[in-house]
Parts: sequence; structure tokens; C-alpha cells
Amino acid sequence: MQSLNTTVEAHRRERDLALKRSLVPRELASSLSKALSSRLVKVITGPRRAGKSTLAFQVLAGRRFAYLNFEDDALRGEIAGDQLVDAIASVYGKTEFLFFDEIQNYPHWESFINKLHRRDYNLVITGSNSRLLSRELGSALTGRHLAFELLPFSFQECLLGLGTETADDAEVFQRYLLWGGFPEVVLGAAEPSGYLRTLFDSVVLRDIVTRHRIRASTAMHDLLNLLMNNAASRFSARSLERALGSLSTATVQKFIAYAREAYLVQDLQPYFFKPRMRVKADRKIYAFDNGLISAKSQPVTRNQSRLLENLVFVELVRRGFKPNLDLFYYQTRAGAEVDFLLRRGSENLELIQVTQNLSSLKTREREIRALRQGAEDLNLRRLTVVTLETQERIREAGTQINVVPCRTWLTARS
Repeated sequence: MQSLNTTVEAHRRERDLALKRSLVPRELASSLSKALSSRLVKVITGPRRAGKSTLAFQVLAGRRFAYLNFEDDALRGEIAGDQLVDAIASVYGKTEFLFFDEIQNYPHWESFINKLHRRDYNLVITGSNSRLLSRELGSALTGRHLAFELLPFSFQECLLGLGTETADDAEVFQRYLLWGGFPEVVLGAAEPSGYLRTLFDSVVLRDIVTRHRIRASTAMHDLLNLLMNNAASRFSARSLERALGSLSTATVQKFIAYAREAYLVQDLQPYFFKPRMRVKADRKIYAFDNGLISAKSQPVTRNQSRLLENLVFVELVRRGFKPNLDLFYYQTRAGAEVDFLLRRGSENLELIQVTQNLSSLKTREREIRALRQGAEDLNLRRLTVVTLETQERIREAGTQINVVPCRTWLTARS
């Protein structure tokens, strides 16, 4: 017990140091703070190094809470849950909350959290695997948890962290477009390319290869490198099988699911009224942060069009649109493609095209034609084109299309 107490004491010192740091306020902090009064388990998921523990420290600051970080190997062995609770009580005394960081690393964590919840502990937990919000947590705490998904810094959080008042700083936006929003990158604590490559490889090893006991680790890396180099593009499992030559279609699909759970990539279906048609169709692939694309592209990508579309995708997810549930891409009946269709329930909300600019007549005609065809198919009037710099309103043939610079779009709230 003394050894366990020593570990818990070390975690308390980590907590105390974290609470002394100057932290960039996160947009999720307000809703998470309000949820603290609920006895439901508060679950924060998101990519590694996106700031989940920092968010929890922000909302728990000034309250009595115990903190354990299950990234510590000392907590991954055969330690009974009651032993942990006793050690927490011994080191922290009486607390209002228990904060468990990266809880998925603790063996049989679901039953442990379920037991603590039944004992009326007020719990905040984090995890870097989306299965915490689905199969594992859903079966353990059905209807007894509140879910919060934290992605790397939004552009507004980036501006706040850098002390910039407006979104007009073109240099800040270009850096965000290229290197994304991971806090260490935005705040200048790490060189972007090396840091993000190391982070990527660490997630693949720890959260995919080791967790799922994958033997074909080289093939897994090859697949993810291929996906990163083709972000915002269509793919099929068969096309990836042909390109790689070393993985079956079923294995490709399984590996993509693992990468999705680990917050590396997300596949996006086209919208069809019949769900079975969505499943059969080619999908598009996106990364959860632009910096991962830039770090893993060979050479480092300067394809701003691809990065721009990925940035819009991540922001839509951040705004609460769930891929393949109320966020899709759309192919019109005439065969044109619209980058994003936003839905809520059974209602179509908006069509969004993403392009660098509309200066080329050919590009302008293509993007506007696709939006108009989609608007006619879906009986939609809210049409948007997100660009790098262009801003205008296009009124033709009874429709209005709002063309908006990405910087403006990122800092607006629908």
C-alpha cells in the first residue's frame, strides 16, 4: 500500500503543478462546468495531446478533486479498484470529484467506473479512444454518462492562445491551415513537423498496434501513410487493397476502424436516402487535424485546397455534426459532388463547397453548378462556398450562395 500511496502522491504533485500553469480557456469548458453538478459520469474523449486533461483541470480548479493518470505504468498492473480508492482517500482526504486521466489503460476499467458510480462518486474521466463513447462505455454505463468530445484547438482558441484579437492575421491562419491546432504546436512549445510525426507514430503504436495486437504493423503504417497523403479524397477498401497489395479488403476496413477509434482519421459516406447505398459507395477520408496531414505527407503538402477542405471538415465535427449520421458528402443526381451536406434528424440544413478561390471561370461554374443541383435535389436554400480569401453573395436563378473566407467562417457560429 505504501508503494501505491507513493504513486498517488506523485500524481497529486502533477495535479498541483498543472493547476499553477496559465491555461488557454477551451470552448467546451462552460458546458463541462455546468455538467459537474450532475451525478452522471463526465467523459471527455479526443485525440492524444489535444488538451483533455487541461480542460478537466480548468473546470475542476478551485474544487476538491483527486487526480490519477493511468498513463503511469505503475497503475496498469493488477491493482484492485478498492486498493486505488483507499490510496486516494489516504493521500487526498475527502474530495468532491475523482478525475481519472486516460482511464482506458486500466484493466477492466468499465466495471471499476461502474462500481464507483453506484457508490455515488462524482467522476470525470478522459480517454483517447472513441470506443469510450460507444461499445465499451455504452455497455457499462448505459444512460449514466455525459459525453464531451475535445479536438485540438479551434481557430478561435488558437487566436486566444496567441493573444491575437481578430481573425485577420493571414500568417496565423496560414500556419493553422498547415500545422493544425494541437496545443504544443500552436503555442510554439514544439517544432511542428517532428512533434506531429512522433505523436502520430506513438498513437499508431500504443493505441492501435499494441492495443489490438496487430502483427502486420508495417502494413498498418503503410495504409495510414497512404490515407494521410490522400486526405479529402475518395477511396474504397478495394482500391486501397490494390494499392497496398499486402492487406485484404476486410483487413483494410478493420484497420481504418482502429484508426478512427484512435482519432487519426475519419471516413465520410455520401448521402443517400437508403442507408445500404451509403455503405456500398466510395467514401472520403479526413484527418482529425491538418498538422497530421502535413507531417505525414511526402513531401510536406502545400496542397491548400486539400488542407482547406480537411479544416472545414474538422470544424464541422467540432460544431457537433456527426460523420455519417448528420454530416455527409453529396453526389447530385447529375453526378456533381458537393463537399458537405449538413443534416439534423430528417432535415437537410446546408450544403457547403470548399475551394481555394473562384477566380477561374471553370472552377466557379463547376462549384456553383454542383451547389445548385444539390439544392434542387434536396430542396435546400442554405448554400455556402468556403474559400481562402473570396467573399461575395451570388444571386442567380432564384438561389443565393454565400461565399465566405475560411477565417471568417471559422470564427462564426451558426
